[in-house]
Amino acid sequence: MVHGPLIATLLLDLLHRHAPTAQVASFRYRALRPTIAGRPMRVNGQPDGNTVRLWAQDHEGWLTMDATVGLR
Repeated sequence: MVHGPLIATLLLDLLHRHAPTAQVASFRYRALRPTIAGRPMRVNGQPDGNTVRLWAQDHEGWLTMDATVGLR
């Protein structure tokens, strides 16, 4: 299994790569399903004003982690 905080870090890295000047004011995440090591996974993001929804999916498309970032 992939360590949950590692997936959370990957989600924040996605935000940083697409918005390098964004300033994070808050970050909340919740692991919903195990992610199996060695299998493909996907990280996604969708901005909505001063927040960004981030989520991870496993190799079957299941939601494995859901997160919300508040921006300054």
